[in-house]
Formats: sequence, C-alpha cells, structure tokens
Amino acid sequence: MRDVDLRDHALALRQLGLSVIPVPRPDAHHDGKKPIIAWRDYQHRLPTDDEITAWFATPQNLGIITGAISGVVVVDADSPDAVTWIRKRMPYTPWQTKTARGYHLWYRHPDLPVRNRARIATGSGRLALDVRGDGGYVIGPGSMHATGAIYRATGDWTVPRDRLPRFWPGWIARPVTPPATSAPPARRPTGDVVERARRYLARIPRPEIGQGSDEATLKAACRVVRGFDVPPDVAVDLLYEWAGGRPGWTREWVEAKVAAALLYGREPIGALR
Repeated sequence: MRDVDLRDHALALRQLGLSVIPVPRPDAHHDGKKPIIAWRDYQHRLPTDDEITAWFATPQNLGIITGAISGVVVVDADSPDAVTWIRKRMPYTPWQTKTARGYHLWYRHPDLPVRNRARIATGSGRLALDVRGDGGYVIGPGSMHATGAIYRATGDWTVPRDRLPRFWPGWIARPVTPPATSAPPARRPTGDVVERARRYLARIPRPEIGQGSDEATLKAACRVVRGFDVPPDVAVDLLYEWAGGRPGWTREWVEAKVAAALLYGREPIGALR
C-alpha cells in the first residue's frame, strides 16, 4: 500500500467516526505500536483533515483510539485458541482486522465504561485475548507489523457502525472464585415462576441476528434472571429454548447475555415474581 493510500485510508476511517492517530512504523528504534504524538486530546475529539494530512505526509502506521470517542470496543484475539474461544462465545461482527497473529474484532461501544484488559483469564486458563476500550487504542488496517505483515481490513466495513453488535463486558467476565466458607444452597424457583417466565418469553418476538438481537436478548435476560429472579442456569435454559437452536446462536452467547444482565441490568430483583 502506498503512503498516500494510507493517508486517504486514515481520512476514510475518520469519516466512519473513528479517532485516528499516527504511530511510527516498526524499525530498530520503534516497535510500531506507540503513538508519536500526545494523544490524550484525541480521546475527546476527532482529528481534523489538516492534522491527518500532516501526520501521514511521511510513512506512518495508523492507530485508532477505542472507547466512547470512536464508539467502538476492540477485542484482540492474538492466537488460534483465542479466536476459537471468541467464535464460540461472542456474536459475529462484520468489522474485522486480520493481524499478524489473529484478528481485531470491532464491536459497538455499550455507552458505559469499558476497561482495557490484557491476557484475559478464562475458565480454562489465560488466553492471548485483550480488550481495548476507553483510554486504549489499536493499530489500524493498512499498518505494518514488525514481522512485515500488513494489518488488513476483512469482513464488511460498509456496515454502519451503529449496526455492529453492542459489546457487553459480561461476555468476557472474570472467573468467579467461590467463597472459602460454605454457603446455604441457592433458593430454587418454584415451577410457577419458571412457567411464568417461559410464558413471558413466548409473548415477545424472537430476536433476529442483525436486527437488534443484542439489545433484545439482553432485555429478555434482565426480565428472566432479575425480574423473575430465576437462577442463571435456569435462565440460560429458558432463553436458549426461546431464542436458540438456529444458525448463529450458541448457548455460550446466551450465557454471556445472562452474565451481562446480572452485572449491568437495572431490573429490580424479584419484581415480577
């Protein structure tokens, strides 16, 4: 890719609403991942055409600030195991970047703070899996890795940003360590509560992928696991019975929605019991 193409590409990414910054290309003095400017200001405003033109008048890599300013959260899967883990647990997103070792997967910002995390621990150990949210940045498509590989846009970047799946931190929740002391067994719901939750789900439209399924499933999960106060494992069964069993839907994705409902939902616990 010619340098003028990268400058034009930076301008095009800015037109998508992304806050673009210059990063030096990798050489003996730079690893190609640290911005060459003070970039805090661009966490709060987008760069101008003149700034981008000046930055990319010489060969540079392209950085994109994540978080609220750009309206995106990026999940960096840096190994085949990390990619496999994501595909089983998170919805497909059309904005993707092929990196030297894996993929950047772009999601819509959830309008709540998203912390940056690195080498995320899962139930099976730590993965080469990072999250870049507020106060973070990623290397953008068109840039050069230290290995010589080019970061390449894949998927479908013609999809508007507001049509990307909304990121929920509960998708990659930290493993919960059980308390050292024994606790009384959790209260199980009565059959009547479970059946009323099932009837509630039967009355609302099943979500369709690409048509607001993230928000619709999260709202339903909040009603079931919080409003009806159904235990998470039973809530997952009910929600998967309602929405799953179709291409693109996985039980792990439903589990993530239930986790997000527990962590971030505002439905009063037990209000619908």
